[in-house]
Amino acid sequence: MVPNPTHNDTSREYEETQPDRTKLKLNLGPNANQYTEVRSFRTSLPQVLATMAQSMLLLSLGMLISVPTVVIAALHNAPTGLSMNDKQASWFAGILLIMQPLGSVLSGVIQDILGRKRCMLMVNLPQLIGWILIYYAKSVEVLFIAAVTMGFSIGFMEAPTLSYVGEISQPHLRGTLASFTSVYIGTGNLIMYLMGTFTDWRSAAAMSTAVPVIAFVAILQVPESPVWLLMKGRRDEARASLAWLRGWVKQESVTGEFRGMEAHCEASKLNSPVSSPTTPPLSYVPVPSSENGALVIQDYKPTFSEKMRDLVRPEMLRPLRLVVFFFLFLHCAACNGSKPYLIKIFKRIGIPIEAFAATVIAASSQILGSFVCMGSVRKLGKRGLSLISISACSVITLSLGTYTMLHEHRGVNLSWLPLLLFSLLYFFTNFGIGVIPWTLLAEVFPSRGRGVGGGVSAAMYYVWFFLVSKTFLDLENLIQLYGVFFFYSFLGFCGFLFLYIYQPETEGRKLEEVEVLFQSKKKQTNSV
Repeated sequence: MVPNPTHNDTSREYEETQPDRTKLKLNLGPNANQYTEVRSFRTSLPQVLATMAQSMLLLSLGMLISVPTVVIAALHNAPTGLSMNDKQASWFAGILLIMQPLGSVLSGVIQDILGRKRCMLMVNLPQLIGWILIYYAKSVEVLFIAAVTMGFSIGFMEAPTLSYVGEISQPHLRGTLASFTSVYIGTGNLIMYLMGTFTDWRSAAAMSTAVPVIAFVAILQVPESPVWLLMKGRRDEARASLAWLRGWVKQESVTGEFRGMEAHCEASKLNSPVSSPTTPPLSYVPVPSSENGALVIQDYKPTFSEKMRDLVRPEMLRPLRLVVFFFLFLHCAACNGSKPYLIKIFKRIGIPIEAFAATVIAASSQILGSFVCMGSVRKLGKRGLSLISISACSVITLSLGTYTMLHEHRGVNLSWLPLLLFSLLYFFTNFGIGVIPWTLLAEVFPSRGRGVGGGVSAAMYYVWFFLVSKTFLDLENLIQLYGVFFFYSFLGFCGFLFLYIYQPETEGRKLEEVEVLFQSKKKQTNSV
């Protein structure tokens, strides 16, 4: 306990006083000016642990996205046993992606009803079923059913996992924690590629069944999002959840932050979509609160038509435009459409090592990029990282196109160069554009629309991913492999211009401050 005789304010308050220390100040009465001080490590630790628990789902995500590479490499035109032709291979990769939008949209709605935690628990079951189906598959049709199940589960997990991180973390930690989740995705890629290197595809599927089980147990240990609990009127549970997330402190210690969170949730929940900015809705009825005689407002119950109009308000459409096009340009600049066919591409351009070993190196670069992103986001900001990353990826994709053209038409054979370029491509992808749009999902949408906005945005990520993956071979046949690289590089540079114009800086801002950025009719550029 630290005495402070100069403090006479009788209210409770939450204050960050130094970059290396977070103080939870609690006034114990007008005659007892004492405070409880909690160092930043203790305050941050439960937020990190909660993020690590939900990120087990993202470890599964990385493995699920990578499994087509392993299965297609083993079964594509296999001379004996189970085999896939070109069409079946492209559909196996495509089904896994095209099912994800359905899961994303449903999760955006269901997570607002059942909560972030329950949705994160539910999603482990279809993942487990998918791995079991792959292990026992005796036909391509069973593999397709597994892809449907796993693709749906990937989409279903996106919105709740990202909403959860955004709602449990403090502003100065949100960018780092959201970036940290990408490490798990890269680790999932790495694990699957390692298993593809050292085991067969059935054994890889069998070992993968352990991940959803571990994820289910880990998520059981963390609290529900306090923001969601407040939106549902479960005030006592929300306060208890926030106290757990701020260092397992007494609930009185988080009263200041809780009041700010409560006010933000009330403003987001109660604003009528049909009311004007200057005139409060007639349905608002102030009633005395049970605490400190303050006034609260009864819930406004919008009609169905009002809910639909609410979804197209500027505060929803502007961030939706930003994130949806961000995802499109990510897939282009990072050439994500090539991922299901990496083994084939590596062999074609003459990688000097075994193709699966090359995927392990590329995945390791992806993880390294995620760590550098975590360490840089507070200094460079999300906007800065995005612009650096997308420009670097576009240049690298252009270089891959140039090398491939020279290799195929001029006989140039610098075998280590394409491996280096692919490693740099994956590094710079996760350095920024592979991570930042997912962190934006957790903060750019208003509280009452975060579930739907996040679900629709995540769905579009996989729509774009499906399109670039399903059309990759067709584009290759039409304009050659190097032409595909040139085409996506050009779109990547277009993406740089788009982000330069429309992406505001959100790093370190409170959720309510971020929401204000998208209320202005002016185009958002480099907001600080």
